[in-house]
Amino acid sequence: MALSSSQPPYLNPIIPFSGKIQGGLQDGLKITLTGTVLYYNGTRFAVNFHSGPSDNDIAFHFNPRFEEGGYVVCNTKQNGCWGPEDRKMHMPFQMGKPFELCFLVDSYNFKVTVNGSHFVQYPHRVPFHHVDTLSISGAVHLSYIGFQTQTVIHTMQSAPGQMFPNPVIPPMAYPNPTYSMPFFTSIPGGLYPSKSIIVSGTVLPSAQRCGSCVKATASRCPWTVSTCLNTATA
Repeated sequence: MALSSSQPPYLNPIIPFSGKIQGGLQDGLKITLTGTVLYYNGTRFAVNFHSGPSDNDIAFHFNPRFEEGGYVVCNTKQNGCWGPEDRKMHMPFQMGKPFELCFLVDSYNFKVTVNGSHFVQYPHRVPFHHVDTLSISGAVHLSYIGFQTQTVIHTMQSAPGQMFPNPVIPPMAYPNPTYSMPFFTSIPGGLYPSKSIIVSGTVLPSAQRCGSCVKATASRCPWTVSTCLNTATA
């Protein structure tokens, strides 16, 4: 399975936030949020997937509530009316602690993971391909909202003597912006096991060498992680 960026990320968005999902929701789209739950500004936050800027039609309402021991409400709103609530009586978030929250869309469900662990699976109550807007509100600070499309690479096993064994369907390609060199950027969420960093480009004919490095730098936080890519030419 390959991952491709389907649109540029939103960096350090101001809460409350509302932004477009380019091309709308689609099977295989993964949306990742990294941030921190705040001690102030209320006891709830919400992530909503809806059609257009209005909140009359919300396909998926994900609403952690730090009340009554902590629980998460999942629901759908159609024509301004909420449906029956699904409550999960478990709170995977902690006040003041960073988190990574992922939503994976497939043909039947929203699959939600928190800090790499499966949390809930919410069946679609309305057609998800109508959804084109993401909004976040409440007691949360976000540093990153990313969009990736998962593409399954299929292979075909050939019989002995077959002329063209193992044809492969390549992953879907998406256009990427061009960055000037040298390039520096932070890694949202830092490095952790299974995290992949993909660098694609073209080595210029005049280049003598190129490379990349990952480094830790000191700041007000104990550690931050950044990457750099540099090229040397004649």
